[in-house]
Amino acid sequence: VSQLLITPDYYKNLFSRWTTDIAMLPDFPTDSKEKFVALHFVMLAFTDGEEYSEDDIHEGIKDRNLFSIDHVQIRINMLRNGFLTRIEKESGLFYMTSKEFLKHAQWDSSIPGVT
Repeated sequence: VSQLLITPDYYKNLFSRWTTDIAMLPDFPTDSKEKFVALHFVMLAFTDGEEYSEDDIHEGIKDRNLFSIDHVQIRINMLRNGFLTRIEKESGLFYMTSKEFLKHAQWDSSIPGVT
């Protein structure tokens, strides 16, 4: 976990790199630290404690997707890495944001959505 320190500067620098070349969408990161930042950015589209349908999750992901990867792959990544949790109810399948991702890296507390 110690090498996965995510600071506001690191976050901003990555974000700048991803959004500078608007001619081409960047590939989704394979590096763990970069992937966490990408997934965190997408997670900020959702409100803590609210339940979302799969369609709502997909719309939120599409609005914030900076990468050449589809929204379903991002949703799967968000579930696998602890940014989303799936809730099964009689009325169907729902999603909520999760703080499980905090266990996988050391996040600077000044980054929105990590406290």
